[in-house]
Amino acid sequence: MGFVWITGASGAVGAALARRLNSAGIPLVLTARDGSKLEELAGSLKSAPTLICPADVTDRNSAQLAVEAGVAQFGAPEGLVHCVGSIIIKPLHLTSEDELKQALDANFFSAWNVLRLFVQQAVRHRVHASAVLIGSVAATAGFPNHEAIASAKAAVGALAQSAAATYADRNIRVNCIHPGLTTSAMSSRLTSAPAVAERLAKTNPMGRLGQGEDTAALAEFLLSPAASWITGQQIGVDGGQGRLLVPPKS
Repeated sequence: MGFVWITGASGAVGAALARRLNSAGIPLVLTARDGSKLEELAGSLKSAPTLICPADVTDRNSAQLAVEAGVAQFGAPEGLVHCVGSIIIKPLHLTSEDELKQALDANFFSAWNVLRLFVQQAVRHRVHASAVLIGSVAATAGFPNHEAIASAKAAVGALAQSAAATYADRNIRVNCIHPGLTTSAMSSRLTSAPAVAERLAKTNPMGRLGQGEDTAALAEFLLSPAASWITGQQIGVDGGQGRLLVPPKS
């Protein structure tokens, strides 16, 4: 591969994926808002070249500088995994327009920006490429008080499917992974208290919360030649929560 661009690389999924791909010898461009966290992550990656490009990908110009830096150093981008997102849990009637806009910016418009930039480069360089957008189980299953985040993440899945159709004849694949609740810094206000985390785990058919490695493993596969005939898919990595109706464990 030329290089893989991981956005939201300092989070649980992005960092787990970076470690996996680095071990496989794949050059990486790592993007997140916090440069110090990127430096810490990059310092642990010894098996392949890594470029850190701090950026806020909700800003198109900032995202463009990041991918162009990667192209200048490594050539064509052949993989993208977009791990940026946010959480808002609030009922519809109490959610303000500003809060909805923030959810759309962090989740949908960030995905729009980076996928657009990635596809532009892949088309320009005429490479076979694979993009993976990270959504949420909230996009596929109805959870109370998730109207804003569900709408934003559902849009991410729709973006992936439409782009997959547009670029299939150019061998540019686009898929979306919808993780369940995953232990991470972003979800820490929900999972940091052991009693709360245990209660949330009991609502999952498989009885546990997700880990970054769960989603990273599928993302790595979708980037690989083994997935060369897989595109336009929205795949849950959620312990069955998006599809199975299982009574909570006592």
